[in-house]
Amino acid sequence: MKNTVILKSIAYFMLLVAMVLISAGVYFYTDENKFLDKCRLISCRITDITEPTRGDAILTFREVNGNYPPFKYNVHYDASEDDLDYKVNEIHEVYYYEKDVSKSEIKDLMINHETSVILFMIGIVCFIDFPTMLFVAGLQKKKIQSTQSAQVGLSESDRKSIISE
Repeated sequence: MKNTVILKSIAYFMLLVAMVLISAGVYFYTDENKFLDKCRLISCRITDITEPTRGDAILTFREVNGNYPPFKYNVHYDASEDDLDYKVNEIHEVYYYEKDVSKSEIKDLMINHETSVILFMIGIVCFIDFPTMLFVAGLQKKKIQSTQSAQVGLSESDRKSIISE
């Protein structure tokens, strides 16, 4: 019986963790959107790619219409697994932040909302764990009860009839 109490406690703790993580994800998502609202969405062409070290690339972007000065964007990637996903002359939408061009970002869900997406994913996993652990605790409790009934010499139906009376 002690194991089932521990499993139920862990299950409710996972539910609490899930609610905290999902709430934090919502907070960070709205905070990241506030920043993106301050940016201008412009179309830019990659004019140059330099890679001082493998896994760290510097992309030079120029706005397609030439209305904004060129700017550099740093990209870090795992060189042991992937090649750089960007090529010269590709056109990308960029959130251009005029006050500090170094904070400009390429329009991409994982780049623009990295923190909130990670928090959501971990929160969803914890949320899925909650009913699973309750189910396992129920199975564990049923197994313990049937073992105790067998030790006393009562069948499951006899035990249920005694309890109901």
